[in-house]
Amino acid sequence: MSDQPEDDKHAGGDGDGGKGGGTGGGMVKLIAIVAVAVVVIAGGAAAAYFTGLLDPLLGRKAGSKVATIDLGTPVTHQLPQIKADLKTGKCSAPLIRTTIVIQINSTDLPRLQGSELRVVDSIRTYLRDQERQEMVGKAGTDKLRAGLTNVINNAIQPAQIQSILFKEFVLQ
Repeated sequence: MSDQPEDDKHAGGDGDGGKGGGTGGGMVKLIAIVAVAVVVIAGGAAAAYFTGLLDPLLGRKAGSKVATIDLGTPVTHQLPQIKADLKTGKCSAPLIRTTIVIQINSTDLPRLQGSELRVVDSIRTYLRDQERQEMVGKAGTDKLRAGLTNVINNAIQPAQIQSILFKEFVLQ
């Protein structure tokens, strides 16, 4: 038999001070794992709901209406011939002479015609800020077309033009 009293044998002589099996740390880990799982599942369900993936399960049907936009009938309007000196640091300034044809919706044509003086003035002002070498070649013409589209659209807001065509384009 042993010299230890019987009470010491049952008191947990393994060095844990009689606190039991140490299940407190495992319980905290389990709660943390369950909490993370709930957050992930709830987030996934919310994402599925807001993106419409759950609509068939909830009995909702997708919208069957088709939106149509009436762009109107495109018409063309020719502006008068525009001449402008280009920006340069030299005494003799290069000259541009152009005739522009604007393609616009028929419903917006009266607004363009009513603002034609302001449009031509805005175009001249824009052209005077350009340099000759910026307009040479296809890339230069495309850049000029994009810039003039912005200038004209700003002058006739809220109407918008569809495109610009150069009937005459001479750089001297």
